[in-house]
Amino acid sequence: MQRDSSFRPVTPQPVSSSSTRWLLPVILVGGAVVSVVCAAAFVVFAFLWEPPIPTSHVDPPTPGGQVVRFVKEQPAVAAVVAPTPTPLPPSPTAPVQAVAPTVTPVQPTPTQSFIQPAEAEPAEEPTATPKPTKPKSKQPQAPSAGAPNRFAYGIQVDPDGASQEVVKHVKRLGIKWVKFQLSWEDIEPSQGQYNWGAWDQIMLTYHQAGFYILLSVVKAPDWARPANTDFSQEGPPADPTTFARFIGEMTQRYRTGVQAIEVWNEQNLAREGGGAPMPAADYVALLSAAYRTIKHVDPSVIVVSGAPTPAGDVPGAAIDDIRYLEQMYAAGLKDVSDAIGVHPSGYNCPADGDWQTVSDPTARFRGPFENRHHSWCFRGTMEGYRNVMVANGDANKLLWPTEFGWAVANPPPPNYEYAADNTYEEQAQWIISAFQQAQAWGWVGPMFLWNLNYGVTKPGSEQAAFSILTQQGPTPAYQALLSIPK
Repeated sequence: MQRDSSFRPVTPQPVSSSSTRWLLPVILVGGAVVSVVCAAAFVVFAFLWEPPIPTSHVDPPTPGGQVVRFVKEQPAVAAVVAPTPTPLPPSPTAPVQAVAPTVTPVQPTPTQSFIQPAEAEPAEEPTATPKPTKPKSKQPQAPSAGAPNRFAYGIQVDPDGASQEVVKHVKRLGIKWVKFQLSWEDIEPSQGQYNWGAWDQIMLTYHQAGFYILLSVVKAPDWARPANTDFSQEGPPADPTTFARFIGEMTQRYRTGVQAIEVWNEQNLAREGGGAPMPAADYVALLSAAYRTIKHVDPSVIVVSGAPTPAGDVPGAAIDDIRYLEQMYAAGLKDVSDAIGVHPSGYNCPADGDWQTVSDPTARFRGPFENRHHSWCFRGTMEGYRNVMVANGDANKLLWPTEFGWAVANPPPPNYEYAADNTYEEQAQWIISAFQQAQAWGWVGPMFLWNLNYGVTKPGSEQAAFSILTQQGPTPAYQALLSIPK
């Protein structure tokens, strides 16, 4: 750099004091010492100091919400049809080959759910002026959407009965499961026109009372059935997808209110198959369509295969129920069911009776003792079905007796002559024995006694012969159920 030519240095003036002779060296030495100390301190600080690690900011997760939907009740009232398990005499015949179906799940029309969980409260519209609030009434604890698939006491009730009175009886008995049979033809008499009617109130009443509910869905409306069918007999639809669509609507409507659905009923009989027993492969196609649709709508629902009726081979009228179960498995039953339905009727055979050796010389109805067949006895039917399940690699699944019991009537209804051999005391003993055996076996799920109250609602009928409530009051079977732990 060139120095500016106008710049002139200034010459300092000497200091006259003698003490200044050693002042400059002292300053220089002191400065050097201070510099060394500072440098050493800096080195030590730099070596030991660690900068703090910044903490990243994480927003808390947003809690999920549950949307509860509702529908209004329809003004129409739907009729309810009770099952009619007519016994048939057994006779042997050759087996029928079944073919596994391929079914595409059906998407039900979006609808709102009818059942509201007991703990949920409807939201109020915002308003400028606060509204006075009423105290919440205490509601019974309703079961969760899913239900345990294990042994439990259940009973079928007539939904036409006084609901609150029936609820009190079932609660008094300590029973957790109730079963209804719902008729498709009554709910959808014209395609797409639904008459849920009284069913909405029935389902809400039992749901809020805290029961698990099994619905048995049967009886196709005429518009859904084949044109060449026998319309004087109940029967299945021509196309399984029409049934799947209906059952999807039903499952959505009663979502969280229904824990299990039994698809059809006693399909090995002509009276449930449109004049002839439904071929097992056709039934499994129906079940498959329903199963996939139910699981799409509500995966927690337990799907129970329709229970065949205990029977032997009767040409044109019935297919042996154990052979029919084998045909169902051959058609793919294992993959489209959560539980296997069974109707182990008792006739006039004790619950623990061995169908091969049981004897009663005093019995007027001689079927179980002179025409040996598993279907006469509760234990024979249960063990026979279990053997078929094990043979088909389905041992981890449970048998659900969706209907069982013993009839008592004298004089008996037509075709129920065995009911005259049974006493109310025997009925009580055998019902308790059946429940206790099933619990001890370990491969039985909820089992539904047939029935609670048809003796009150339909006195004199064949259904009334099985009832543990009559117009005269509770039977010994009712008292026996009341006294045992559950």
